[in-house]
Amino acid sequence: MPPTIAQQRGLAYAPISFAVVSLFSSSYVIYYLLYKERQKLHRLYHRLVLAMNFALLPVTFTYAWSTFAVPEGTPNYVGASGTINTCTAQGFISVMLNMTVPTYYVSLSLQAFMGMKHKFQEENYQWIEKFIHLIAWCVPAALASILLFTDNLNPNGSGCHNAKAPQGCESDPDVPCERGGDVDMVEYIVGLGLAFLYFVFPPSIIISMYCWIKKLRNKMDMKRSTGMQQLREYAQKEMVQQIAIQICLYLFSFWFTFVPTIIVFAYTILNDGKILYDLLVFANCVFALQGFVMAMVYFTLQRLGTPKVEVLPTRTSGLRGNHPTVQSIRTSAMNIAMTDFEVTEDLKESLNFNIFDGVPDEDSPWAKYFDEDHDCSDDEDEHKPDAERGESIE
Repeated sequence: MPPTIAQQRGLAYAPISFAVVSLFSSSYVIYYLLYKERQKLHRLYHRLVLAMNFALLPVTFTYAWSTFAVPEGTPNYVGASGTINTCTAQGFISVMLNMTVPTYYVSLSLQAFMGMKHKFQEENYQWIEKFIHLIAWCVPAALASILLFTDNLNPNGSGCHNAKAPQGCESDPDVPCERGGDVDMVEYIVGLGLAFLYFVFPPSIIISMYCWIKKLRNKMDMKRSTGMQQLREYAQKEMVQQIAIQICLYLFSFWFTFVPTIIVFAYTILNDGKILYDLLVFANCVFALQGFVMAMVYFTLQRLGTPKVEVLPTRTSGLRGNHPTVQSIRTSAMNIAMTDFEVTEDLKESLNFNIFDGVPDEDSPWAKYFDEDHDCSDDEDEHKPDAERGESIE
C-alpha cells in the first residue's frame, strides 16, 4: 500500500529541519576542535570524534537533500526533482557513511579500553588509529561501490538508498525490476555489520571496562586501607560510579538514533513488505538528528568527567620548622589520626574521570590508581611527618 499524500510530505520534508540542526552541531564540533581547543587533538579520543563529525556532515546533508535527489516523476515521492545520477550520489553517500559513522562511534569505546589498559600512555596503543581510519572508510566504500556498480542505489524512504527500482518490484511478480541486481550477500553483510557495530561491540567493550574496574576495586577492598592506599580505593569507587553513568549515556544516545529504524525494518520483514509510514517518518527524523545527539554526548561527557591535573592529599605537619613546640607535636599527632578522613573529604570534588578521554599520563594521577601493582609506600612516605620518617626535629 503506497503512502498517503500527507505521509509523502512527512517523508520528504519532516527530516530536513532535524538534518539542519545536525549540520550545525557537527560543524560546531569541528570548529571547536580545529580552532577553539586545537590542543585537544593530541589525544586519540578527540581525533576520532573529529573524524566522525567530518563523516556526519555529508550523512546529515543527505537527509536535508531529501526527496529532491529522487528522479523527477517517481511515483509516491513529493518533491522529486532529481535524476538517476543525483539519486545514485545520494544513495552512495548514505550507504557508505551510515557505516562509517557508527564505526567511529564504537571505536571510542575501543580506545577507552586500550587507554585504561595501558595506564593512559597513548604511545602504547596509538597504533590502532590507522586501522580504525582504514576500516571506517575503506570497508564501507567497498560495499557501497558494489551497490553502485549493480544499480542498487534507488529511491527508498526519504530519498535514495539500497533498493531496487521501481520500489517494491522484488516482492511483486507482476512488476519487473528495471534497476538493481542480486546483491543479497552484500545486504546481509551490511545488515549484520551494522547490528554488530550497534548492539554487540560497544556494550561488550565498555561492560568489560566496568567489570575490570569493579574487580580491581574489590581486590583493593581486601587490603587494609591507610593513607595513599585509601585514596586509591576512594578513587576507584568514584570511577565505578562515574563509568556506570557514562556508559548509560554513551549507549542510550547511540541506540536512540538507530532503534526506531530497526523497528521499522523488522516490522517490514515480518509483515511481507508492509511499511509503517508514520513510524518511518519518525525514524528518519530521529536518525537525521544524530549529529546533534552525538555533539551533546561529546560535550556532556566532558562536563561529567573533566579530568583534574593534580590530586594530592592535604596534610600539614606541625613538626616542620626549626623550633617545634609541644602544641605543634600534638597537632601533628592529631593530623595523622585524621589523615584518612581528610583525604576522602578534600578530594570529593576532584575525582572526576572521563572514560573515553583520559588525560596525558604525565598530568594524570589516574594511572597509579588503575595499577594494582603500584607501590603506594613512596606516596605515603612523602606525606608523612618528618618525625615518622626518622628525621630530626631540631
